[in-house]
Amino acid sequence: MTKVALAGCGSYERSVVESAVRKSLNELGGLSRFVRPGQKVLVKPNLLAAEPPERGVDTHPEVVRAVLKELLALGAQPLVGDSPGLGSLARVAQKAGITQVCRELGVPLGVFTQEIEVKAPHGKILKSFPLVEEIAQVDAIINLPRVKTHGLTRLTGAVKNLFGCVAGLRKGEMHFRLQHADVFNEMLIDLALTIKPVLNIVDGVMAMEGAGPRNGTLRFMGLIIAGANPFAVDAIIARLIGIEPASVPLLALAEKRGLPGLAETGVEIRGEELDAFILADFKVPPASTRIGFRVPPVVNAFFRRYVSPYPVIKENCRKCGVCLQACPAQLITEGPDKVMIDERQCIRCYCCQEFCPHDAIELKTTFFGRLL
Repeated sequence: MTKVALAGCGSYERSVVESAVRKSLNELGGLSRFVRPGQKVLVKPNLLAAEPPERGVDTHPEVVRAVLKELLALGAQPLVGDSPGLGSLARVAQKAGITQVCRELGVPLGVFTQEIEVKAPHGKILKSFPLVEEIAQVDAIINLPRVKTHGLTRLTGAVKNLFGCVAGLRKGEMHFRLQHADVFNEMLIDLALTIKPVLNIVDGVMAMEGAGPRNGTLRFMGLIIAGANPFAVDAIIARLIGIEPASVPLLALAEKRGLPGLAETGVEIRGEELDAFILADFKVPPASTRIGFRVPPVVNAFFRRYVSPYPVIKENCRKCGVCLQACPAQLITEGPDKVMIDERQCIRCYCCQEFCPHDAIELKTTFFGRLL
């Protein structure tokens, strides 16, 4: 049976986080079950944007520190890296407090600029991925996501965090190529099955609800969540934020593929009792309307425009230009007072809302979307 560990973590105080991370690993049988001494291990946090730790946008540096210390104590050779959606890894890691942790522990920070093509033997949508070169240079990958909401996938956890292993601008290309939400989610499943992290250790101390993954509201959850199966980990996160895993499109598609760890009866929860940590009133974006992607393009286009939530520029837009850079379809232009989105052509990837640093873009549900 798939195991997922829940370890209480009341704050980001160093000793508290280290204790919780160690407890979560012990509940799974110890780090040595997943990593051997001498192995090169890529530690992949969520480094979305250059924000300080108190904003809760990136994986907290103390969680990264605790995992690195466990790896070093085992005799492994860790490397930290990610491919941020905007900005260089060096700048984002510095602002997020990760660079200082790496410096203090003598752990290198990856470059994440060169790409290699990696075959995806279990791929349903893609048969290969343009991944960062470091993927081929390590023996194991440990995934360190953070509990946050997401406009496109509803929840960004262990599976979605692996999208940061796709090289640089290729992420935007994938959003443009795979415009239907179901297709994009199927691709994320393909990616997780290709990368195969040995462990997923989730920062669930302060979760982000509402307009995640950058402009949401932080809410105390008080957990470190760990497991080898990223789909099982995300299913537990879904239950913790008060929704059924089947209401997360990515998890519904994974269950349809017959992947293990998604049924409640197929997961053994170790450590804390799940029911004690459920946030029943957690604010989660509405699920995208799922119609299946094997339909005529004109049907997909209709649903994307008239049913899917759409991004709206708010009055507090500062015309900083971040959304112009983030839009894979290049459909955002500067207006006299704020930026403007070509709504007719918008592909509903929500990258603009994801990366806006000023919470100036919100997702609104259409009339037909509310009916459905």
